Amino acid sequence: MQINIQGHGLELSQPLRDYAVKKIGKLTEFFKNIQKIAIVLDARDIDEFRKGQVAEVTLWASGKKVIRATESGQDMYAAIDEVFAELTRQVKKHKEKRVHEVRREAEKFKQLTRTFKPQATPSAEPQLVKLKRFNISAMTQTEAAAEQTKLGHDFFLFRNAETGEINVLHENNVIDPSHTEKLTEEEAARRLLGEKIIFLAFTNAASNELNILYKRKSGNLGLIEPTL
Repeated sequence: MQINIQGHGLELSQPLRDYAVKKIGKLTEFFKNIQKIAIVLDARDIDEFRKGQVAEVTLWASGKKVIRATESGQDMYAAIDEVFAELTRQVKKHKEKRVHEVRREAEKFKQLTRTFKPQATPSAEPQLVKLKRFNISAMTQTEAAAEQTKLGHDFFLFRNAETGEINVLHENNVIDPSHTEKLTEEEAARRLLGEKIIFLAFTNAASNELNILYKRKSGNLGLIEPTL
């Protein structure tokens, strides 16, 4: 995590700098995936005799979320404490919202795979059934592993919060687009059936996006095409 700090209208002493960085850095205890924090400590003129001590903090978190807070205090240390308290409230609220979104998307996908019924076919060959999962949430590998465990799936698709790429988690290993082969859907189906594996992550030759082909309980094949 990157932390930048600036001082306006005051001497940014090393003890003050250290206090601000240590205090605001504690926000990662509530939300791990904070990518960058900008701190501005500003001694503003109230009148010709007094200066207001103001701490402004902006942080960038996963889910393309920007959180800002500005607080003042009797001295700059107090202002830092006040802005930390306000940021803690906002970060916890953001985390709760992100957890709710992840669970909601996972439940939607779970319901989709339960209720989708492929059309009956007289052919004995496995049929390709397309499934699309929309709005894949950004999360860390740890968060993805927790969701995979909860759902009981052999693999789990998620958007890597650090890179923005669609990744696949399988047996604590992360598969990203650079580790996949570019195939057509037909080539992927032949590979899956020929190698007798339960799923195959590949780069779709038509869309150039990471796809998952897997065996359904019905005997047919499911194709997951994540959307941006």
